Amino acid sequence: MMVIFFRFSAQDTSAVQKNSITATMGIYDFDWHINPELVDRSVLGFQNDGFSGSGINNISLSPVIRDSVIASIEKLVGEKVPSVAKCIYRVNKNGQNISTWSTQHSVGGLPTNSRNKAIRSFERDYYADVFIRIDANRGIMIGSETGTNVSRLRPYVVLKIKVFDQERKRVYRNRVRIGNFDKITRYEFGSLVLNGNGLSQKQISNMVFVAIEALRNK
Repeated sequence: MMVIFFRFSAQDTSAVQKNSITATMGIYDFDWHINPELVDRSVLGFQNDGFSGSGINNISLSPVIRDSVIASIEKLVGEKVPSVAKCIYRVNKNGQNISTWSTQHSVGGLPTNSRNKAIRSFERDYYADVFIRIDANRGIMIGSETGTNVSRLRPYVVLKIKVFDQERKRVYRNRVRIGNFDKITRYEFGSLVLNGNGLSQKQISNMVFVAIEALRNK
């Protein structure tokens, strides 16, 4: 019986180990802005599927939907620059994550760091900055004899991603802007403003997922 021995040199072992290592990426800053005109039933703050207020209350978004968007963004970024991408949060002295606040225009619970602080504080191969904006173009306002003005809001979503390496060099940048969503009818009765069909949480998240797929294929 012939016995064959295989001997790997140090160089061979190093190559195998290098190929088995997966790059890591930290999403250090994630801004998600929503025009409150798109989600409010009225300026008086009537609630609409979890969204509330228009200059009065903060945007309230379901944690389930927010986390689903985060997971989809992490997957997308990791595909664009091959890596395992995760949101990274600074921690306060009480051990709690420091994240964005819910405001009249922004979704809360997302990472908020500067690039320099992220590079100093977290050991990652790459660092990503993500920006989402859901806004609208306003159509022509039409008045009536009753004093009611009617206009159409045409929603669109913008998704931008920038990725940097450990040397602060940008290694990836791309963006998409997607429209062609259902229009929102807006009624104005003097100081009272009503949306006939303000966007729901599901519609908002669907807009983001459409943008993610568009950027994935770009």
